Amino acid sequence: MAAAPEHPSTALLEARNLTTFPQLFGVDFALARGTVAALDGPSREPKTWLLQVLAGLRRPDAGAVLFDGVRIDELGDHELREVRQRRFGFLFADGMLVPELTTAENCALPQMLAGADRAAAMDRAAGMLRDFGLERVRDRFPGQLSAAQAERLTVARAMAHRPSVIFADSPELTASTTAELLDAARAHGIAVVLATADPALLARAEQVLRLGERAPELAVAA
Repeated sequence: MAAAPEHPSTALLEARNLTTFPQLFGVDFALARGTVAALDGPSREPKTWLLQVLAGLRRPDAGAVLFDGVRIDELGDHELREVRQRRFGFLFADGMLVPELTTAENCALPQMLAGADRAAAMDRAAGMLRDFGLERVRDRFPGQLSAAQAERLTVARAMAHRPSVIFADSPELTASTTAELLDAARAHGIAVVLATADPALLARAEQVLRLGERAPELAVAA
C-alpha cells in the first residue's frame, strides 16, 4: 500500500532540494495539475536525468520527489511501478512502438501492462485513436504508417490511459504534433514535463526550469 501524503500540497509533482550526482544539485520544482513545465539547458543529459528522477525511473541521491503529496522516491519497486503504469505517461525520442502490434494494440499496450482488461483497454484506445485521426489505420502495423501517423500514435498511446502527468524526453516530433500533444493534454487536464531546447515549445510552457553549470533557474510565464 502506498504511503500516506506527508502533508497537504497544491502541487501535483514536486522536487525538493533534489540532488543526483554528477548532474543535478539542489533542484526545487513544483508542477500544477494540467500545466506544462519545460526543462531547458544546453546539454541534454541533465534534463534527461531530472525527467527520469521526477518520473520514478531513477532514484535521487538526496532530496525528495513527491507525487500527489506522497514521496515516490521512498516507495518500493512494486509500488513505484504501479504509479508509473497507472498515473504517468511517457514519450521517448525514438517512439518505441512495437512493430509486431497493430496501431490499436500499441495504443492499448500501456493500459494492459497496468492490468487493465484487454477489451476495456482496446475500447479506450479506439477513442483516443479517433481523437488523433488514426481510426482508419487502427489495424495497420507501425511499419505501414506514415511518419506523421506514427508520431500521433506515440502521443495517443501516452494519453490513452488518462495519466496525471506525461513525461516527454526531447521527443523528435514535428511542431504540429507537439502542438496536438500540448493541446490535448490541457483539454484533458493532464500535466506535461517536457525536456527540450526548442524556443517554440519553451514559449508554450507555464514554467521553464533552466539547467546548466550554475544553480537551476526557474522562469514562470506571466
